[in-house]
Amino acid sequence: MWSEANLLLLLGFTRALCREMASRSIRVNALLPGWVNSSMWTDLKPELQQAYLKDTPLNRVADPAEVADAALFLASNGFANNCILNLDGGLSAA
Repeated sequence: MWSEANLLLLLGFTRALCREMASRSIRVNALLPGWVNSSMWTDLKPELQQAYLKDTPLNRVADPAEVADAALFLASNGFANNCILNLDGGLSAA
């Protein structure tokens, strides 16, 4: 999903903004979802879907409500700052 260079850039940007914006009481977090059950997923070629699912420990894609729950957590928890929430069913650990 993410190239390593893009991921490192995003993580560095999140960390830098976290430090810079904390004095203004602005929290900065990153939500990194994997594939989500949406038209983007359903329009994907079946062989690509199977390859993704084979490499994902949970062997499924996220439900949109699961991603929304994670976003709500990051938005509502006042101590969540510089949180990098990897929501990919374990793909990044594979």
